[in-house]
Amino acid sequence: MTNVPIWILIAALFQGCSAVDPNPVEEYLSLINPEPDAAQNGRIQPFVKLYSGLNEGPLAQKVGDTYAEELYFNDTLVTLHDRKSLLRYMEQTQSNLDSISLEVLGVQSQGDDVFVRWIMATGFTVMGQDRQVTSIGMSHLRFNSDNKIVLHQDYWDSMQGLYLHIPVIGGFLQWLKNGLHD
Repeated sequence: MTNVPIWILIAALFQGCSAVDPNPVEEYLSLINPEPDAAQNGRIQPFVKLYSGLNEGPLAQKVGDTYAEELYFNDTLVTLHDRKSLLRYMEQTQSNLDSISLEVLGVQSQGDDVFVRWIMATGFTVMGQDRQVTSIGMSHLRFNSDNKIVLHQDYWDSMQGLYLHIPVIGGFLQWLKNGLHD
C-alpha cells in the first residue's frame, strides 16, 4: 500500500462538502403562517423569558419561575430529572453562548400540554470560530397545577442546528448528508 499524506485523504473524504443546501429555516418560514402574538400565551411567558434571555444575568430565578423541582427535560442533547441539574446545565450552556434569541411561531394547547413551535438563533465560538446558527423546533411542555413545567421535550434538528457547525465533524456530517440524497 502506498503511503498517502493524511491531508490528501482528508481532502478526498470531504470533497464535495461545500455543496450548499437551501436554507431550511427560510424554506420552512416560506411555507408556514406564524401566529401573531403566539408568545403572549400566559402559560409560556416564563419559558419564553428564560430562553430569550438565557445569556443574560443569573438564571436561578428564571429557572425557578419556569420549572418544577422534579421534572423530565430532554432537549435532544441531555435528559435531566430535577431543577437543580437543569440549572447547572443552563449555566453551562450560558457560559458557552455569545447570544441567543427565541421567536415563538405558534402555540397549541390541550389540557396541561402545550406545544410551542419556535425559531432559535444562537451565537457561539467553537475552536476560535464564531458561529451564528438558526434552527427551527418544537417543545412539548406539560404544566403542573402551579403552572411550572414538569415535562419539556424538544424536537429539533440537532445536526443542522449544532453538529454541522463544529469544525471537522461538521464537514464530515455535511459530506455524509450530501451523499444520502445525491
